[in-house]
Amino acid sequence: MCECVKTCFSDRHCTPYIRDNMRQNKHISLVITTYNSLEFLEIVLRSAMRQYVMPLEIIIADDGSAQPTRDVIERYQKISPVPIIHSWIPDEGFRVAMARNRAIMQAHGEYIVLIDGDIVMSRHFIDDHARLMQRGTFVAGSRARLNESATLRRKQSLNPSLHFFSRGLGRRFVMLRLPFLSKYIKGKTGLKNARSCHIAFYKDDFVRINGFEEQFVGWGFEDSDFVQRLYNAGLTRRNAKLMASAVHLWHKSRSEAQSEAENRARLEDTVRSGRIKAHCGIEQVEKEGGK
Repeated sequence: MCECVKTCFSDRHCTPYIRDNMRQNKHISLVITTYNSLEFLEIVLRSAMRQYVMPLEIIIADDGSAQPTRDVIERYQKISPVPIIHSWIPDEGFRVAMARNRAIMQAHGEYIVLIDGDIVMSRHFIDDHARLMQRGTFVAGSRARLNESATLRRKQSLNPSLHFFSRGLGRRFVMLRLPFLSKYIKGKTGLKNARSCHIAFYKDDFVRINGFEEQFVGWGFEDSDFVQRLYNAGLTRRNAKLMASAVHLWHKSRSEAQSEAENRARLEDTVRSGRIKAHCGIEQVEKEGGK
């Protein structure tokens, strides 16, 4: 057994990684975005390894991270009970739409659960998303928020175990898991609170709307545009209330000023026009030979 595996097995937070009679959902591909955030990625990967039901595979949508991120992924590839695919694009600015498109097109599962690299999953996360799968719908997930000091402690311990009583949680009621009540809670509709940091959809619906719009420059609104085009394509939103709980790790907010006006205008055009397909998405990449 290699040293990295021994080290991980010696960590009490890693002991659930390998177990007999592993339960697996062979329809779901878990996609995690990342960019040069080693501690966050490791905590999130640890939460993935602790799932009560594992996905078919885990795909890292990497927006140009340096070698240390590759080293972390390679370490988990050696110990993961399911394949971990590293989908990487060169670092040429904030191109998360492109990173997601490339990663999702590599998925073998028919259903995509997409999270950002700062979303720590509860142990029933994949299991609950399997219960929420329904044709003609997409799922918008909720997340509790971990404050700055508690996040800093997690970065030191790399402990992915978070629950209702964890210190430093805001919106902690998101952590309640009551599947039998979930269907009675309507939750939000429209664009509000539907973010690609925690969202799930069928891959063929993703293909039908041509994936994420890669024309968005810098941070902001590319996820709202994606959700709006799902609506335009006739899909209904389901809300993962009291199910698939997750925690958002604290980090400094990105600056929106430079790209906000242009990106907002693109979103407004999608809303106004009823457009379904991205102008520049997966079809364009395929025509250019996947570059």
